[in-house]
Amino acid sequence: MLLKTIFIRFYKSFNFDYIKQNDQEPDPSKSWDFIDDKWYPYIEVSIETATKVTTIVGANESGKSHLLSAIEKAISGKSLISGKDAEFEEIKREDFCRYSHFFSIKKGELKFPGFGTEWIDVSQPDQQKIRECCNLPDEITFNSFLLFRVNKNDLNVYIKDKDNYRQYKVAQKYLESISSILPNIFRINSQVALPASIPIRRLINQNKKIQLADNDIIQTKLEIFERQQRNEILKLIENLVENPDSLNEKEGISASQQISKYRDEITSKIVAELTKGKNLLKKQDKRFKLAYDLLCDVSEVDPEILSDLAEALINGKEGYANGIIEMINSRLAERLNFPRWWVQDQEFCLRIAPRDYDLVFTIRDKTGTEYSITERSNGLTYFLSYFIQFLSHKPHPEKNEILLMDEPDAYLSSQAQQDLLKIFDAFSNPQDGSHITRPIQVVYVTHSPFLIDKNHAERIRVLEKGKNDEGTRVVKDIARNHYEPLRSAFGAFVGETTLIGNCNLMVEGAADQILIAGAATYLRNCTETKIETLDLNTVTIVPADSVSQIPYLVYLARGRDVEQPAVIVLLDSNQSGNNAKIQLRKGVPSRKNLLPEEFIIQIAEMQSGITLSHGITLTDLEDLIPLPICV
Repeated sequence: MLLKTIFIRFYKSFNFDYIKQNDQEPDPSKSWDFIDDKWYPYIEVSIETATKVTTIVGANESGKSHLLSAIEKAISGKSLISGKDAEFEEIKREDFCRYSHFFSIKKGELKFPGFGTEWIDVSQPDQQKIRECCNLPDEITFNSFLLFRVNKNDLNVYIKDKDNYRQYKVAQKYLESISSILPNIFRINSQVALPASIPIRRLINQNKKIQLADNDIIQTKLEIFERQQRNEILKLIENLVENPDSLNEKEGISASQQISKYRDEITSKIVAELTKGKNLLKKQDKRFKLAYDLLCDVSEVDPEILSDLAEALINGKEGYANGIIEMINSRLAERLNFPRWWVQDQEFCLRIAPRDYDLVFTIRDKTGTEYSITERSNGLTYFLSYFIQFLSHKPHPEKNEILLMDEPDAYLSSQAQQDLLKIFDAFSNPQDGSHITRPIQVVYVTHSPFLIDKNHAERIRVLEKGKNDEGTRVVKDIARNHYEPLRSAFGAFVGETTLIGNCNLMVEGAADQILIAGAATYLRNCTETKIETLDLNTVTIVPADSVSQIPYLVYLARGRDVEQPAVIVLLDSNQSGNNAKIQLRKGVPSRKNLLPEEFIIQIAEMQSGITLSHGITLTDLEDLIPLPICV
């Protein structure tokens, strides 16, 4: 079962679809869009079902994050509380759109926001369960349906019958049955980073599922705290045991009384530090859980060996401890296979090393130098976190799943964002041998153009905030509008038309750019061999204003810096193209040969192996496009 459409009305920044109400006629068959016989159409956001990845973009306050919580509430009736694992909040009246004229405090007019979902590819067992829950007549056949949630927990199923939709109310006793067949929703937490170190005892306790009670402060062992916290406590203990012989009697207070008072103050500080440390541990739980998942789930290190490691370190058995550490590092390298995912450094290696009571994470890069995690960028640390969450995800044994992720670009470099796209693809299109057993739909929101897969324009959904009380709305046909809404959504759009990349194909104008990008996308959908198609995420198609500007554009890319990006120029085989080729040979503005001749291609050179329509001479790029496609 796949989610095809999410319907939202009167939820936070989503009011209703003003554009549809103004530009279209009501469809009487879609009764869910009506309130008291008046038309208030839901805002509809389509979810990608072919590639199974949907990219939500928009300016600040456009409603992107609200869309993710709306998906959760539409399916389960509740959404994850921001930043709190396993804590959910149900649909509330305070979620109702404040600038809707239906927002009211009057008795009998209190309302909840409305949500709907459209599902396709419904399996036979799930169809049977829907039949039972809705008491469907036997003659009704379907493999798709719509489910609307109104007034919080009132569920209505709609099934298309010829040109109309039939409505079937779900009885309260069947609410859980309906929920049981809907896909499982989960999130990758974009705010949790891998810790620089983790106390070994925390790993052991995590395995035993030990939870510290509020009255366990005195019994809490020192080694479960972070190193900085332990140092603070040890300093206080040293002060406590210092010999205060220098204290003299003064103001009628004896030395013994002063010592007693001093010890009471230090003891209070120690207890305060222990309490502070315990509160800190609660905040660190998510990061420590991430480290546990990396070592014990992903790398499959037996938790019992961690107890052996802790004992070996305490008892000074360095040989045994080092042997365990080396074996763990071997498992990390094998299971992570990180160079496949992190293209910025093919020699990257994540390792652990023992420090007192801790395991410290270190990084060895292509220089052979070893660093602590805190010495490297936040981008690497957070990418590791996302990668570990991918590897440690345990697919639902029976149901499909939907992954939601909110602004994963916050800490990542542009290249790391491109690497993250590969993780999304691994969720949505799992390869043979993957731990992901069935494709997972991915919906993520982003501010960054580097998290847009240019090979798949069909994945992009742009949200914008309408004027006054319109609220959030969906921009239609963004790809056909040549990505102009994306430029508006990002502010200054840093796409192909403004930046020269590391690997560039320079063409004469925007029409050439659009034709090549469109052909590349089409061909990638037709062939299984990506190596023979153009990857729009790695090759930047750079359009010049005209063919006469090509030589100067090449000069800008290659004529000023020591590091020269790769450039191939594609020219028409007409007089203007011939002139540009001559200028490129001469060099501009000085007589400097900027580009070897083998990297200057003219269209006519592609004649070999191409069958042209009668009377066509291969002169410009349009000649390569068959006439029916042009039409």
